[in-house]
Amino acid sequence: MFNWLSGLQARLTLGFAIVLALSIAAVSTYSAYATKLETEKFAQKIELARAERAEQLVRDTFEANQDWGEVQYAVQQVGNLFGWRVVFENESGLIVADSHQIAKNSQGLFESMGERFEKTTKFTKRPVLLNGKLIGHMLVDERPSHNERPLSIREFYNSPFAKLLAEQTTNKSFTPSPTQIPSTSTEKLVQEVLEYVDPPLSNLQTSFQRSLLIAGIVAGLGGLLLVMLLTRQALTPIRNLTKAASNLGAGDLTQRVHSSGGDEIGKLADTFNNMASKLETAIEHRKQLTADVAHELRTPLTNIQGYVEAIKDGVVSADEDVISTIHTQTIHLSKLIDDLRILAIADAGALALNKSHGSPIAVIEDSVADFRQRAREDNIDLKFSIKGTTTEINFDETRMRQIVSNLVENALTHTPNNGQVNVKLTGSDLGLELLVSDSGVGVSKTDLPRIFDQFYRTDQSRTRSTGGAGLGLTIVKRLVEAHDGEISVNSQPGYGTTFRVFIPFTQELTN
Repeated sequence: MFNWLSGLQARLTLGFAIVLALSIAAVSTYSAYATKLETEKFAQKIELARAERAEQLVRDTFEANQDWGEVQYAVQQVGNLFGWRVVFENESGLIVADSHQIAKNSQGLFESMGERFEKTTKFTKRPVLLNGKLIGHMLVDERPSHNERPLSIREFYNSPFAKLLAEQTTNKSFTPSPTQIPSTSTEKLVQEVLEYVDPPLSNLQTSFQRSLLIAGIVAGLGGLLLVMLLTRQALTPIRNLTKAASNLGAGDLTQRVHSSGGDEIGKLADTFNNMASKLETAIEHRKQLTADVAHELRTPLTNIQGYVEAIKDGVVSADEDVISTIHTQTIHLSKLIDDLRILAIADAGALALNKSHGSPIAVIEDSVADFRQRAREDNIDLKFSIKGTTTEINFDETRMRQIVSNLVENALTHTPNNGQVNVKLTGSDLGLELLVSDSGVGVSKTDLPRIFDQFYRTDQSRTRSTGGAGLGLTIVKRLVEAHDGEISVNSQPGYGTTFRVFIPFTQELTN
């Protein structure tokens, strides 16, 4: 469990969860804010529409009955239905109807707003016109206090206010009765004007926010489940890579992973497979190198040991021929060890060159001339030619001789009698180009990519007649690279091989 929590999948899932939670929170906050604003705007419109309907009800009721008692009933219904406190004052500023209270003064019928209320600023005042004539003002408190309760019609009937109202408006004796107020026409008006009840917007806002919250939670859980599945699928190749790398580190060089395509993980898998293949090849080359070194060292040492034991046992006398043979084997062994030392130093990047600035033409020509006697003995036509401008470079004379000697010797070794070896030197403003071509058997396409590998020989039997230890071309490549140059090879089986060495032009050395 803890390993999973510390893994990449857990971190990706947690990161996605945080982003998703922040996104949902931001959307919910903005939606709630926007909904609240729109709800408030719509509520204002509703309140205005309600006030207009209440105003219409009061005006129509007074017009139909010319009775403030009927108006009192109308404002009571408005107060009960809308939850408002509605007060109506006539054009003289006296209260003639109140949805929540009857007259405080039992001796008089009406009282002013200042007499009834300590604070009148909480009311919204709207003029009420009948046929273009002001009949009074309707005052509305849309948010009355909790201890304020609208009057019921029975409370109005039983109040002294109702009796005084009837006496002063009709000049008749008034006995409260449910059949007298409201009149049928007033009830009909109330029903027509107030029959439409607006839905409570607070419930709508709460319902919307609740739905948004539920949708956000469901979307979040669904998103987490989806990202867990996707990350699990996406990380499966990485887990396979980890397992394969672990097995590779344990020594199983056959490990390969399936490439998932051209994405980053697929490229990583291809890179791993390529690395594993190269590592497996390198290990095989190292094993082959060890066997080749052992073979190359064992052959001269065995010869030397055999002659020394034969001389010690008296089987062979230590004459000039025997000593010459032992000396030859010793020189070969010394050269082999020196070649290995050069390669080791070059591979370590510690090959030091004693460079001088000048033209290497004379050095190259002398190096080729050293092989003319051997070429004549093998009936091989060895030619040397110079073309282009004289180019001066920074070079190590000894290592330059070694480069030319190894290439010419390799060409003579693989050229049959009556063949040709051409050494062509071309100078230009860019640098010096050396071509060593032979008319030998050539190199196959299979062997060509490994021609510069250590101890690699096209003749797997490793006989002396077909070449040396297989280090000459490897040393040439290291020495050319030490001169900041490059070497390449082109060969056609049956038509010969051409080696190209290019060393770039360099400025004169400074002390």
